[in-house]
Amino acid sequence: MSKFTFVDERQWIREEVVGHAIDRCTLWRDDTISFSFVKMPPNYDLGLHKHESWVAVYLVEGTMKWESDGEERKVSAGDFYFVPDGEKHVETSIDECLVMIIKAEPNVQYRIDPAGNRM
Repeated sequence: MSKFTFVDERQWIREEVVGHAIDRCTLWRDDTISFSFVKMPPNYDLGLHKHESWVAVYLVEGTMKWESDGEERKVSAGDFYFVPDGEKHVETSIDECLVMIIKAEPNVQYRIDPAGNRM
C-alpha cells in the first residue's frame, strides 16, 4: 500500500549523526531503505566518517562542500551525489542546508581518523 507523509505531519527530531546532533525528519523507513530530510546549520562540519552501506544525497536547499581522498566538490541546491559503502568523506554546510537522504538500512555510520580507523 502507498505511504504518504504530508508537510503538516512531519516530525523533526534531534538525532546523533557521526558524533553531531542534527535535526532529522524520517519520511519513510523499512528494513532495507530509508528516506529522510536533514537540516544542517551554516558552517556545520560532519567530520571525516564512513557508512557501512550506500547513501544517496540530494541537496534541496543551500550549499555545501563534499570532500573525499583529496577531492573537493561544491554541492548546490538541486545537486545529487551517491556515496558507496565504505567511502570515507566529509560534508560541511556553507550556509543553511536542507538535505534529502536516501540510504540502505541498516546504515551504520561512524567517525574515522585519516587512516580510516574507527574513532
